Amino acid sequence: MIHFVEVALIWALPAILINKLIFYLVYKIGGNHECIVDVAYSISHLVAGIVYFIFSTISTPAKIINILLVAIWSLRLGGFLCVTRVLAGFKDERYDNIFREYNADKFKKEVMVLVQFMFQGLIVFVTSIPLYFLFLNDLTWKPENFTGLNVLNYIALSIIPFSICLEAIADIQLEKFKKQKQQGLIPREDLLESGLWRKSRHPNLFFDLVTWFCFALAAINDAISLCALIGPIALFCVMEFLTTPLTEVHMKKKRADTYAQYVARTNKYLVM
Repeated sequence: MIHFVEVALIWALPAILINKLIFYLVYKIGGNHECIVDVAYSISHLVAGIVYFIFSTISTPAKIINILLVAIWSLRLGGFLCVTRVLAGFKDERYDNIFREYNADKFKKEVMVLVQFMFQGLIVFVTSIPLYFLFLNDLTWKPENFTGLNVLNYIALSIIPFSICLEAIADIQLEKFKKQKQQGLIPREDLLESGLWRKSRHPNLFFDLVTWFCFALAAINDAISLCALIGPIALFCVMEFLTTPLTEVHMKKKRADTYAQYVARTNKYLVM
């Protein structure tokens, strides 16, 4: 545990915050597009993963596979957000609501934007905790390592590629739906209720959560490594009490009774 405190506080946290600061500078240079905050969020997990990878005391093929999985998750989400939000000039009304009261004072708004970057950095620090334990878990297939926990580790790792792909599919389906609205192919008041969105209001968040719970489960090999579960539990709390409410408040304002009926018949996260 002392090793975790040293690596996490002396190396991982500063690296995450420096990465956030770099993205804040990109935000300033690139035209003050708030969605860069979300790109920084996903890339910061890869930064944390690289730090924990470097300071890991084991050397196995599984360690390489694990950092590749983290990189795929991070770069896929970060790239998607960069293309569909930042480069496309998308205005996220969540951030409009957060920063609206500071619009009259440019300095205060800049301070609050920087605070938002740093706050998300702290969230990343907590949600990336599973990666520390993941890179310390010797997942080499040996008869002496074959235990119940070892089997759980392998099952969790095998799920991750599928959950990353399903999250990507959900994102693509939503983006296609939005473009069809913009082109006038479907009514603007319609809600997405097909594909992975048929039974879930937030399937992309659901599969994101599955990915990070699997990273945590793949990391557990003793009592101390149960701390890996802190990450996905914290992520669920962020989704439940921050991300989802901000999104759904906006949807309720736009659709009122229609959205209430949609909520009543559709799961918040589960896709079944």
